[in-house]
Amino acid sequence: MNANSTDAGVLVGIRPGTVPAAVGAGTRNSAAVDRLGFDSCVLAASTGAATGTPSGMSLAAKLQESADGQGGWTDLPGASIESLTAPNGVARVNVRLSTAKRYVRVVEAVTLAGGTSPTLGASSLLVLCGPDEIPAP
Repeated sequence: MNANSTDAGVLVGIRPGTVPAAVGAGTRNSAAVDRLGFDSCVLAASTGAATGTPSGMSLAAKLQESADGQGGWTDLPGASIESLTAPNGVARVNVRLSTAKRYVRVVEAVTLAGGTSPTLGASSLLVLCGPDEIPAP
């Protein structure tokens, strides 16, 4: 099958970003994702329930890039979602990867105000797309 096929599934790879979790205020990073063979992606982030009755909350997510997946991480231009400010929200951004370094990761930042030990359900996902059929992992 080739890129002219009507089966889009052969062009797409799904990779986890951050795992779904109830998280407190702060930042967490996903594992490095090898984007070799993919020239674009969608970064999607979502919020779940909030606990501890915070008076304010937000989830921001962005992609960073690295040549070796170990260090030297820098923000990938144009690869951040609009902050989510309510429970049970979803946001996404389309990202061109043709000039990105080989590895990407998701950086997620949760901000919480007020409440008693507040947490926010948060997660992210990468949907990678290649110009040609993607081999099975």
